[in-house]
Amino acid sequence: MLKQIIYPLANRFVLQPLGRVTRGMTLGVRGVVTDSEGRMLVVRQTYTHGWIFPGGGVERGETALEALARELHEEAAVRMKGKPQMHGLFSNHAHIPGDHVAVYLVRDYDEEPWKPSMEISHRAFLAPDEIRQDCSDAMKRRLDELAGGAEPAAIW
Repeated sequence: MLKQIIYPLANRFVLQPLGRVTRGMTLGVRGVVTDSEGRMLVVRQTYTHGWIFPGGGVERGETALEALARELHEEAAVRMKGKPQMHGLFSNHAHIPGDHVAVYLVRDYDEEPWKPSMEISHRAFLAPDEIRQDCSDAMKRRLDELAGGAEPAAIW
């Protein structure tokens, strides 16, 4: 119980700010994992609100695809099998100076049993309309792009 309180606070107020100060530029990855029914895999973090695509930061010595594979497995118990397709690279400067987010489409994968963690409280495959009901403006922009109704924006 104590870990579920301490980790989200430490992550938000210590680990993330420290990473932003010690790195000149940061890169994150997000995976848009879709199932055969057109639903998308989303997660809820313990320290933010709303649905997001699983993903996270690229660590030193890691490629973006290695980070994507690691984050999908850690957060959502998904193992990529095939090569993902790049959807876009987005600037997140408004929220984190020097930050960029690479978004990939993942269609070839295996699932393993999933359970909540200190970082991820929920995981679900949802239709885009369901996701839109509880997500950020950035997620809404990605959903519009993925539906084919909007060009990928430069801003996260």
